[in-house]
Amino acid sequence: MILVITGNGKGKTTSALGTALRALGWGKKVGIVFFDKGGSHYGEQNIFEFLQEKKSNSRFKFEDSKLNLFNIEIFRFGLERFSAQSKTFRFENTYNDKEEASLALEKVHTLYKDNYFLIVCDEIINCMNLDLIDELSVQNLINQCPSNTHLVLTGRNAPDWLIEKADLVSDVQEIKHYFKNGQDAIEGIDY
Repeated sequence: MILVITGNGKGKTTSALGTALRALGWGKKVGIVFFDKGGSHYGEQNIFEFLQEKKSNSRFKFEDSKLNLFNIEIFRFGLERFSAQSKTFRFENTYNDKEEASLALEKVHTLYKDNYFLIVCDEIINCMNLDLIDELSVQNLINQCPSNTHLVLTGRNAPDWLIEKADLVSDVQEIKHYFKNGQDAIEGIDY
């Protein structure tokens, strides 16, 4: 299945990570590839680093064999874009941003060989819209997805061809946002 989570509202990554958590709860093998999310200011990265650390500690086990929180692999690509100190975001793209997006795309292709139940490609749609990766590469990624793997793609402004190709599309719309009232991004909510 191809699942697309798009729209201008907050919650696309959160929804994708919730889907990953649900799959883990059933003992499924999950891969998450973060596109264009470099830096250390993403709160979800902290929990994933904790899980990866515990994964390497053989003394840390669960009694219920169905629940395997370590049946997940996380890969993060991208350069720093957000400065938590100045609360500013770098919008311009560089050659290195494009190279990081290409590496993320390659990583998804390698995950196809390892029998994942679910692979999340977080912000891949944004990378395509910003010309960090080309549309044909994303089409190939979708077309080459193994039939036993569910692929989640997130990002704003999913193109019509992707919406048509997908088996499920969720459109996250903003109704109201505190940013418009001058509120800064909130640690633990926005990043």
